[in-house]
Amino acid sequence: MRQAKVYQNYARWDDYSLATLAGRTLSFITGNTHFPTPAPELTAYGAAVNDFREKHEIASRRGSALEIAAKNNARDLLLELMKQMAFYVNTVANGDQQILASSGFELMPVPKAVGYPGIVGGLQVTDGRVSGETRFSFNVMRNAWEYEYQIATSLDAAGLPEWGELMRTTTSRLNYLPIADPGIKVYVRVRARNGKGIGDWCEAVSLMVR
Repeated sequence: MRQAKVYQNYARWDDYSLATLAGRTLSFITGNTHFPTPAPELTAYGAAVNDFREKHEIASRRGSALEIAAKNNARDLLLELMKQMAFYVNTVANGDQQILASSGFELMPVPKAVGYPGIVGGLQVTDGRVSGETRFSFNVMRNAWEYEYQIATSLDAAGLPEWGELMRTTTSRLNYLPIADPGIKVYVRVRARNGKGIGDWCEAVSLMVR
């Protein structure tokens, strides 16, 4: 499982949100016993935070081109120092979410563990481009690495499909089946697989070959 961390890059944040976040991190880290030796040094970090917030406030009130340029320069410096500070926070916290949260930085979402694949849905068997050709499609399953499928063209004494060899595909769309004689009914079933294991077979779908 991936270690918990805070985001280090905030370049995509708008000026208003960045100013608020920067102020929060400065407030949360100041005097925080979890971070006794901030890097960069807190005085330099605080100066960059306050400089950007002040210049952003000026530029947001229809500032001149010079004032906007000054705000952008202050933003660039702040982003670099925030990246350094977030790296320091991640290093010190070593995955402890409580310590990470106490920094004021934004926590990265912890990815959910991949579970066993469910049952494939939306299976359809349709005519192909030429006579005797058929193809099948189904709904994509996000946690599947690949799919296994089987084809049958006959039924056993109990009226159940006599499944052929196991085949595999990595796509859920436009899987073409072997050419069959018109008038034969083709049955298809699909199941998903990933690193956890293999899902159950979906309900078989059939089509009369044309």
